[in-house]
Amino acid sequence: MAQVTVRYRTELADTLGMREEQMEAETVREVLHHIKHTHGADAYKTAKAVLIVVNGVGIHLDRAYKTALHDGDVVSFLPLATGG
Repeated sequence: MAQVTVRYRTELADTLGMREEQMEAETVREVLHHIKHTHGADAYKTAKAVLIVVNGVGIHLDRAYKTALHDGDVVSFLPLATGG
């Protein structure tokens, strides 16, 4: 298992009552599983609805929830940008 830092922003940070936590996970899917089972279904739904990046790169450009994690990686849940 990789030791990773997970950073929460926007309403997800408010829902969880924290902005960051450390955990062990091998994939982004495992991070989402942790959120669902530790913080509840509402937090999980919010986490899936925002932009997820690993080390600054959006996971949807790679393998999405199957994106592999390594020691020291930073998984961030960011607001979706809108506007014009």
